[in-house]
Amino acid sequence: MPSKLSELKGKEKIRFLKEKYRELQLISKLDRVTDRYRVLDKLIYKSLKILVSFFNCEIGAFMEGQNISPAATEVNSGFIFASCVNEHPASVKETTRKLLNDFLREPKGGLIQNFEKPDEHKSEIKNYIIVPMILRNDIEGAFLLANRSQAFGEKDVVSLRNACAQLDNAVEFCRYVSENKEANQSLTRQKRELEILYAMSLSLNHGYDLDTLLRKILENVMTLLKIDRASVMKYDAKSDNLQTIAVIGEKQNCRLARLAMGKGIAGLVLASGKPIFAPLGSEDRRFLPFSDTGIRVKKIYSFACIPLVAKDSVIGVINFSMLSPKKSIRPNSLDTLSVASNMISLAFQRQEFYQMSIKDELTGLYAFRHFKDRLAEESMRCRRYKMAFSLILFDLDHFKSVNDTYGHPFGNVVLKEVSAILIQNIRVGVDIPARFGGEELVVILPHTDSAGAEIVAQRIRKQVESLALRANDQQVKITISGGISCFPMHADDGETLLKKADEALYAAKDQGRNRIIIAPAQ
Repeated sequence: MPSKLSELKGKEKIRFLKEKYRELQLISKLDRVTDRYRVLDKLIYKSLKILVSFFNCEIGAFMEGQNISPAATEVNSGFIFASCVNEHPASVKETTRKLLNDFLREPKGGLIQNFEKPDEHKSEIKNYIIVPMILRNDIEGAFLLANRSQAFGEKDVVSLRNACAQLDNAVEFCRYVSENKEANQSLTRQKRELEILYAMSLSLNHGYDLDTLLRKILENVMTLLKIDRASVMKYDAKSDNLQTIAVIGEKQNCRLARLAMGKGIAGLVLASGKPIFAPLGSEDRRFLPFSDTGIRVKKIYSFACIPLVAKDSVIGVINFSMLSPKKSIRPNSLDTLSVASNMISLAFQRQEFYQMSIKDELTGLYAFRHFKDRLAEESMRCRRYKMAFSLILFDLDHFKSVNDTYGHPFGNVVLKEVSAILIQNIRVGVDIPARFGGEELVVILPHTDSAGAEIVAQRIRKQVESLALRANDQQVKITISGGISCFPMHADDGETLLKKADEALYAAKDQGRNRIIIAPAQ
């Protein structure tokens, strides 16, 4: 350079020094940008604005190299556009993006294109230069400058290449900052996921009832992924429908919602056993609103449906919904949602096993052991809070004769029918029906005095009496007798209360059967 400078004379020497000074000013401006910005997109955009001004052109653009971003060939992926003009048609950006994309497919040291008659050229790009940015022997991307009144030349390519060299360390540092930030976020997210999963596993072992367990598991996963609403739908084989059994989050009357197998996203997941991620939410063509139930559903912007699988069979689904356009369920969240699904499936299986252990297989009523436990609990509770509860003990009249005459299979039918009547006439989730033994059935009626218990018992007796059962082409008449005792009027402990109800039952038998007797007061 000194030898060349010494050879220059007069105005040429002054022009050369001015050009070098101007290049130094460019480098100085780029230095200030690299010191200020640590996010790659912002760094490149600010640098493009400086380059557009320095080269006195209208357009500047940058596209990431394919080795950095495999998706760089997609529209707007890794593409940054800057201009000294406020607005450009979309076609200008698209043409610019295509030029860069074509260059990166077969990169060169630099590319200059000046059209002889720019105004007659069909494209909005009149002239341009493209220079690659090299980072550690890899192409990081390429810069493009376009639409200058003067033609571009080799000096412009050299100047732009020098600018790229000035930016390479800053770009590498931005990459490091970005990767480090992503790594920290990933570690934080994984730590949070492990904490939530641990909390969900503790819920399984805590002994909660099914409703509480479902709520705790769903609340944990919703907190982790910031989901607005979650619902659990259980498959009912009798109706061949999905029935909503739990809704957490945005309040909405969705418990009436039913979906048939293969209908809607949930029905498709039930049929296939595979999760479905619907980023369009309720706009997805597979989404089926609950129009037949009269439920007004809020617009869903993002939706995921995960199958509940137990013993290699799909027993239901879980729906996760985002109700805000600012949030979405990401595909990489499906693993976490699947873990929640597995835990809920385990909860259902545990509930099923528990019900099998406390229910009588034939009648569907509670087993005697569970009844004795609940009787002791109810006695203790009512004694503590000074409340009343009643006990009804039923016995099928002449049931041994029915078994001997028509056979035990028909006797089982009778027990099932009578048990169904019993269940239909008591409060679900409040009263406790059980099979006491053989043909004896019993019901605990919390918060019920003897008069209230008699009304329930008489209603059951009348419906049993009106049963139309046939065996061997003969109509078989079935009747039932019952005895009632009440806490604390007849006894202040469960065992004695049961004894009083049994005595009242025998009194009903002695007085002719098909009747209800209340135990005498102490």
